[in-house]
Amino acid sequence: MSTRAAGAPVVQRWESFQHAFFAPPNELRVGAVRQLDELVTIAQQLVAQDPPKPVVLPARIDGVTHYFAMAFGAEQSRMLRELLQSHIGKTWTDFDGQSLAAKPSGDLLERAAIALAGDSRYVYRFRVAGTPLAARISVRESVQALLTSIAGAPRRNARLSLPIGRLIGDLADACASRAEQESAAAYAVLASDHRLSQANRMFLHIQVLAAFERWDELDQHPELDTLLKLPRPSLASDALARLAMSKLPNTLGLAAFGPVATRFNALIDSVSRIRSTAGARYYTLWALTAGESPDMLRERLTRAGWASDPGIVAVLDAQPSASPDDAEPAGSSVTELRRRAQESIEAGRFDAAVDLLSHMPTDVADLPAVVEAVSHTLTTTALALLARHRAAHGEEAIRRAFGPAPRVDRGIEPTALPDRIADLFAASTTPQRLPELAESIAQTGVSELRVLGGTDAACLAIQKITAGGGPGRLSPGLDVCIDLVRDLKTSNATVDDVRSLSYRVLELWAYHDNSGDRHRVSRIARLIDGLVELGLNVEAFDEVVELVRAGWDPFLTDADVPLGLDLLEHLLAHRPGRADSLDRFAVPMLSRIGPHNAGRIPSAALAVAVDLAPSFGLTITLPPAERVIGEQPATIRPGTRIALYSLQAQALERAARILRSRYPGLEVLVCAERVATDSLRAAARAADLFVVMDRAAAHAATTALKAERPTAPIRYAVGKGSTSLIEAAEEWLRNEATATGEPR
Repeated sequence: MSTRAAGAPVVQRWESFQHAFFAPPNELRVGAVRQLDELVTIAQQLVAQDPPKPVVLPARIDGVTHYFAMAFGAEQSRMLRELLQSHIGKTWTDFDGQSLAAKPSGDLLERAAIALAGDSRYVYRFRVAGTPLAARISVRESVQALLTSIAGAPRRNARLSLPIGRLIGDLADACASRAEQESAAAYAVLASDHRLSQANRMFLHIQVLAAFERWDELDQHPELDTLLKLPRPSLASDALARLAMSKLPNTLGLAAFGPVATRFNALIDSVSRIRSTAGARYYTLWALTAGESPDMLRERLTRAGWASDPGIVAVLDAQPSASPDDAEPAGSSVTELRRRAQESIEAGRFDAAVDLLSHMPTDVADLPAVVEAVSHTLTTTALALLARHRAAHGEEAIRRAFGPAPRVDRGIEPTALPDRIADLFAASTTPQRLPELAESIAQTGVSELRVLGGTDAACLAIQKITAGGGPGRLSPGLDVCIDLVRDLKTSNATVDDVRSLSYRVLELWAYHDNSGDRHRVSRIARLIDGLVELGLNVEAFDEVVELVRAGWDPFLTDADVPLGLDLLEHLLAHRPGRADSLDRFAVPMLSRIGPHNAGRIPSAALAVAVDLAPSFGLTITLPPAERVIGEQPATIRPGTRIALYSLQAQALERAARILRSRYPGLEVLVCAERVATDSLRAAARAADLFVVMDRAAAHAATTALKAERPTAPIRYAVGKGSTSLIEAAEEWLRNEATATGEPR
């Protein structure tokens, strides 16, 4: 059941509401009774506010006075119900606290009220006792006092500001999930946040553009030349590297790279800052163009976990065995090594500088160069170089060399990733150190995971935390680990590494997170989605389901049914043939749904639950037919055609089946193509509405359908299950019915 209001702003709907409401069967007319005019004037002032406030208006039908109370959102509706109970009560009325969603009659006045409020759950109706006259006067005075109280309440400007790191993390999650509309919404929130600098807004914007391969828009960004000159976070540099690589043919070569290198320069200045295959390829081509030895470069990329990429292998194999800089550093003079190291730093090739400095004695005169190189490339070799100079010159000399100047990538941590993960969860770690640890892992964690054996070491560290009596603290360590899974996956790491890390993080959450944190569980659900998509055998799948079940108890609530159903559908779609463990997750969730709580569950989710229940030997009993549950299907125009697109075949078919049953005569087309086929284009042209599940979509297909519908409506499902497909379609149908004046 959607809680979204109808399309036009409330103040714009007010005039048409008055015409419809103060018309038969309502016997009251504006301008005829002073008391009514006073109520209408107050109501008009309330709906004109931003945001609009609740209103209460009377109607007289066959000599009996009725009142309609209308709110404009779920929270406002709850507040209005409480105010009606305190101001009106049951002494002179039949008010029972139930909205029209639970007891509609469908008459013209109800339709007008719902059209104004945008949802039947936000409208309350009650009758006043016919006699004595004192009853009607008392209720009218109470309503007027209620409205005066609402109108006089101070506007509440306070807003709870979420941590900026969480907002940026939500944007990264949406980009990693390929949820384009969710990404746009997350970026809009960040772009309007005063805590974010203009430069950081630009960095985030180019990351969004690159995530969805909007290369033309990124290439024509008005600030692109400025962005290329600024010190940038690793993810922003990676986005620009992906843009640069989009300009090159699939077969990498130094000749074609030359013009690109001239424009983009040293985008990726260290293997520790590589975040994607495109970034690794750019780094390789840039280093080769600068004359680095292919053999040394191959060794460095191998240590960093990037040398297996076919494009990199091909371009390295194509290089001659000798190059101008192939002279062994060990055979060069200190003066020559110092010169070459300085040239490498000036060219933005910090890994090469570290390699050269590592072959030099620990001279205090080289500390500025060491600090500069290490600051940009936090590899094992770089940290070993820093440790050698620290031992020779002392901590104070290192601190003076670093100085107070801020860097884009702050928080140099000489300890290995597994140790930093352990420190994040340790009760003994001071609160002041936690942000430094989290930032250090965010900057270098992926590169450390990709090193040979790096993911295994991190998994072992997380396993020890899970099994060794549990973490001393859960936050922010668990959230950082979820970030690591997301970033490792988007770096195109091996399936085995992503699968192993995902499992260990899921295990840690399942056994130790009893917080009921809904934001975190939605991220865990995405992690599980990705884990099962990698492919699990029966034993591994059963273990994953057992972990989900172990951690799901706090979410066996009415409010969490939609999320649970989405996850259940995804698990069903990827269940290995003989796995029978899903009952342990599905039955506790589905069996608790019945007449007592069906009205509190969104109607689309309820329909999906009813459809899924027989698969687990259950039948969900709903209230009697006369007690209508939730938002009622809109009346549709004959011949209305809706198309649904998703790569989740089972969810797609279930959503289509439910929509057809709820809207007899509605034609529902289903599309699951990965490429732009003729049938997809035909559906895009023919459908009145196209609903896209962009978290389970192919870029080529969505690009094609958008091209076929430049102005026709496209809506986006917010999840990966059938519930969100149904909700997106039904919201559009209700808005269409409201706009055309059709009964809802």
